[in-house]
Amino acid sequence: MFNYETSFPIAVASHDDEALRTAIGWCAAHREDGDRVTVWTRQKQNLGHNRILSRFVDGYRDVDHVTARGGSYVRGSGPVLMAWPDPADIGEFLTWNHNKVRALCVIAWDADTIRPWVTQVKPAILGDNSLWDHLSPALDPVVEEALRSLTMTVNHNNTISAGYEKDQVVGSFLALHDAGYRLEGDLLSGWAVANGWSGNNARRLQDYAERIEGGARPRTRNSKGPKVVDYYRKKAAERAAGELVD
Repeated sequence: MFNYETSFPIAVASHDDEALRTAIGWCAAHREDGDRVTVWTRQKQNLGHNRILSRFVDGYRDVDHVTARGGSYVRGSGPVLMAWPDPADIGEFLTWNHNKVRALCVIAWDADTIRPWVTQVKPAILGDNSLWDHLSPALDPVVEEALRSLTMTVNHNNTISAGYEKDQVVGSFLALHDAGYRLEGDLLSGWAVANGWSGNNARRLQDYAERIEGGARPRTRNSKGPKVVDYYRKKAAERAAGELVD
């Protein structure tokens, strides 16, 4: 039932040159003796399109460049600078490398894309603070309790596109939808990545939510019905009263 926990410092930076230099300095400040700094981009050519990042990688022997297409495995422990990822990219990278990440800084290209993740993790803000003046709305507490429950019950080593894991997710989402709760895919995905789900499963969560909101009813062998929603409501009320803690 593996999912990772993030106990390291996290920052997010705007994509202007000044903020990028600040982000590099932030990573350097979190480096310890023997560490390697890792720069992530989705594709190899993305690095060449930014002279500041490419000079940083080329100028130091203890700075590595990894790509999503290359598997994203880091060579050694240390700070990580992820340039222009979406939340699922972050989740997928951390799934395989979280135990080697000393600190994580994310460079935002499209702030709206990662806004739900930023809302959840509350990172240090580098560069243009105005990008984050408006964060994503909070999840409904009942929907959030459903995600907490799913986080504990699904096997995170497996895909949620089939089998028991799919049945649990789809059954819960359909029950919430039928009870009148909105399933906002980007908010669900951002929450999932911030709480240790893999990037691929976070993408599938969003896909299920958007399909159900669009009127589809994906197949499930676990039709949970109103009782599970009552359970989520009970847990949400207990948490609001301080009777439950994370």
